Amino acid sequence: MQYRPLIGIPIALLAIALSFALIACPQQAPESSPYSDAIARLEGFIAQELERGMIAGVSIALVDDQEIVWAQGFGYSDLASKTPATEKTVYRPGSISKLFTDIGVMQLVEQGKIDLDADITNYIPDFRIGNPFGTEIKTTLRQLMCHLSGFPREAPIGSYFDNTFPPMEMTVQSIFDTELVYEPETKMKYSNIGVTLVGYALQQVSGKNYVEYQRDHLLGPIGMADSDFVLNDELAPRLSNAYMWVADGRHIEAPLFELGTIPAGNLYSTVEDLGRFISFLF
Repeated sequence: MQYRPLIGIPIALLAIALSFALIACPQQAPESSPYSDAIARLEGFIAQELERGMIAGVSIALVDDQEIVWAQGFGYSDLASKTPATEKTVYRPGSISKLFTDIGVMQLVEQGKIDLDADITNYIPDFRIGNPFGTEIKTTLRQLMCHLSGFPREAPIGSYFDNTFPPMEMTVQSIFDTELVYEPETKMKYSNIGVTLVGYALQQVSGKNYVEYQRDHLLGPIGMADSDFVLNDELAPRLSNAYMWVADGRHIEAPLFELGTIPAGNLYSTVEDLGRFISFLF
C-alpha cells in the first residue's frame, strides 16, 4: 500500500485542512450566533477525531455565501513544538489546485484564446502520447479537465513521489514517450499529469509563468493573500507539518518538497483563504 499525508479537504460549505497525528488542544467556541448549533456539532466531531489519535490538528472555516462566519484551529500544527493549529495555519490542500487551473483556462476560453475541444497540439505543438487503441480521437483540454483523456495518473517524473522538483516543462515532456491507459472519452481515469498539461497549456497561451498567472488573475483578485502555488517566505513559518502512518503502525513526519505537477496539487493556503474561494464560487 502507498502512504502519503492527508493535506486538505473542502467539504460542502466547510473549508477544512488536516494534518495527521495524536494530540488535541481544543479552543473556545465563539459566543452565541445563528450558527451556534452547527458550530457546536462540528466542535464535537472534531474533538472525537482528535481523541481517536489519527490527526494532530485541524483548521476549519464555516462559510455562508459571502461571509466566513467561523474560522478556528484545533490541535497542533507541529507536534514537536506544540504549535497550535489556527485559522491562519498554512496547509497544502492538494487537488483543490486543479480547480484554480481549470478556472484559469476558462478565463482564456471567455477571451476567445482557447477552444476546449481543439486538439491540444494547437497550444502545445510538440505534444504526443502513444495510442495503442488505434483510434483517431485527439487529446483535448476538455478531456483532460474532466479526467476523460485516458492518460495515466502520474508522469514518469515530477509526481508526488519525486522530490527532485523538475520544471513543469520537463514533467510534461516526460509523458510524451508513454501510452494512453484507456481509449479517450471511454472511461474516467484520474490523472495528475493530465491537469498538469492543462496548466502548461494555460502558461503557453497566456504567456505568463503558471504561478505568476495564478497570483495575478485568481489569488490576487479573490483576495487570497495567504495562498500561493510555491512556498514563499511569508507562508513558510505558518506551514503545518504533515504526518503519515507507515506499515508497522508508526507515524513519521512527511517529507516536504514541491511537486513537478504544480497545477494539479501544489497549492498552499489557509482555511480563511479557502473560505474566500468558496464565496467566490458562490
